Amino acid sequence: MISRRGLLFASGGAVTAATLAGPVAGSSRAAGAAPPDPARKAAALIMARRILLTDADHNDLTLDYLKLLTGRQRLRKTESRDVLVVGAGVAGMVCARLLQAAGHRVRVLEANRSRVGGRVKTFRGDVWQDPRLHAEAGAMRIPSSHVLTLALADHLKVPRRPFDLVDLPPEPDQVSDDSRVVYKSWTGEEFASGEAPVYVAPKGLGNRFVHVNGQTVSKADYNADPGPINKSFGWDSGQTTAAAFDKALDTARAYTMTKNPDGSWTDKPIAERVTGMADLLYDMDGYSLLRYLQEGEGWSDAQIQAVGTLENLTSRLSYGFLHSVFDAGDINPSVTYFEFNAGTDALTEALAADLAIERGRVVTRVRTDDDGVTVTAEPETGPEDEACDGAIGGQAREYRADMVVLAVPFAALRHVDFEPLLPYGKRRAINELKHDTAHKVLLEFTERWWEWDEATWREKLGSDYRPAPHGDAVAAVGGGCVSDEASRFVYFPSHPSDGGAPGGVVLAAYNWAEDALRFDALTPADRHTEALEHLTGLYGERIRHYVTDRHVSQSWLRNRWALGEAVIETPGQLLSLGPHVATPVNGRLFFAGDHCQPRYHAWISGAIASGTEAAVQVADTA
Repeated sequence: MISRRGLLFASGGAVTAATLAGPVAGSSRAAGAAPPDPARKAAALIMARRILLTDADHNDLTLDYLKLLTGRQRLRKTESRDVLVVGAGVAGMVCARLLQAAGHRVRVLEANRSRVGGRVKTFRGDVWQDPRLHAEAGAMRIPSSHVLTLALADHLKVPRRPFDLVDLPPEPDQVSDDSRVVYKSWTGEEFASGEAPVYVAPKGLGNRFVHVNGQTVSKADYNADPGPINKSFGWDSGQTTAAAFDKALDTARAYTMTKNPDGSWTDKPIAERVTGMADLLYDMDGYSLLRYLQEGEGWSDAQIQAVGTLENLTSRLSYGFLHSVFDAGDINPSVTYFEFNAGTDALTEALAADLAIERGRVVTRVRTDDDGVTVTAEPETGPEDEACDGAIGGQAREYRADMVVLAVPFAALRHVDFEPLLPYGKRRAINELKHDTAHKVLLEFTERWWEWDEATWREKLGSDYRPAPHGDAVAAVGGGCVSDEASRFVYFPSHPSDGGAPGGVVLAAYNWAEDALRFDALTPADRHTEALEHLTGLYGERIRHYVTDRHVSQSWLRNRWALGEAVIETPGQLLSLGPHVATPVNGRLFFAGDHCQPRYHAWISGAIASGTEAAVQVADTA
């Protein structure tokens, strides 16, 4: 993945980078550019503050939210109100808990009959041949910089441990316990939780594979000599794809950070950072990632294909450039990650405790009047995923509330009737925001063969032993492979199996965007076949000795209530639609979900931030 961290938003962080480039040609700052557009400037400032989680007075909202989430601070005390929260995902439940703690009467409606959690979903139990196992259909890793998620989990006493994005020796097992979570605000105040030292992940072995254009090498070999793989794309360069993309982000980085004499980067003061972020949005919101790399950085098609393939950018080249900038600090080997010991749904189950949640209630109508809001909900039947049977309908029920928080994806709100109509900007955002997709295929194995060296393989297989196709096996946990085949990315578990189970579950195919659509179109059986074929191509037919007949795939596009993985804006949508996304309507309707927090789309942290923001908005309005 991409070797970079912090980028525009690290608090006090630093990034090593190459020579700084100026604003791209054709931007609003270029010679001969059109006069500034005041409305677009205003939208850029609104979105800059939302991305940096600050306000007009440069208060640090991350710091405020941390205090609210951990009980160190309470919402403003107001008259108790009846509040209905629609959606029992992370955002909805965070909002409901904060409002309930402040004395409001809160009910939560959830469309899904079988579970809460939204796109946090853990496969466990009789899904697997060994019911002790679990694996993630959705959210699976939390970057150490996502302090809202980690601090909330610590507050709820949800144990966590390292998630290894790179491969590590299988022994000893790495344990983080209550490793310290530290947030240093630009105000000078520091928030911390946990008693153990800050956990720092060890350096990876680099023995997982890069498999592209018919060549297969270890990641360590690629990093030592990138030339042969790069040339297979037609890009004659000795630079790694991670380093190339990191350098390409210098143009964006310079808007909000200062380059130091030693080549590192430091955040500008918050007022300058807000101004810089607003300028960045104004200048580049109209750029796709492809356009930025071609026009701004002068990249050839060959370089774009090489970097795009190895750094998981190809499927999103047509999306807004800024999403790739924001994501760059979250998914890369230099970041420390965590996972929850008992599965990610341990967090959502903890959030659901003590909340009044009615499941199997699909909201179909929202009517607002001078005295409050009436919500109509109907029951549903059928499975949540890829449902070819079942329906919404039956005995409708009406719910009356003073205020309603709509904490569901905008793709779902398209199927809700509003009376009166929502404001035009809000309707546009609901109808037009790009919802991306993601797809996972998970395979169960009776033995953890990825933790074996070649001697162990010989011992296990005896007379059936055959050598591996790409060199001797190296014992490791965690990490993953990248490929240009349909499966694209493979991840191995970094945790021991629950209850001492001898086997484990491999994420054998993980895809986004156009790559995911190809898997969405297959039957579940064909997905399994293709993912297993790809895995055997990397590690040999010998792994078939240990695969079970249990497999599961998750298409978030074909999930009835998610209707996609996350909002990923297309060029121009951050400024044209972004300011309308989280804006309350008439002091009665409020909105939450990771789509409402533009810095953290598709992350639990975005859902937490937006749920907290919605709770603050309700409390300030009540």
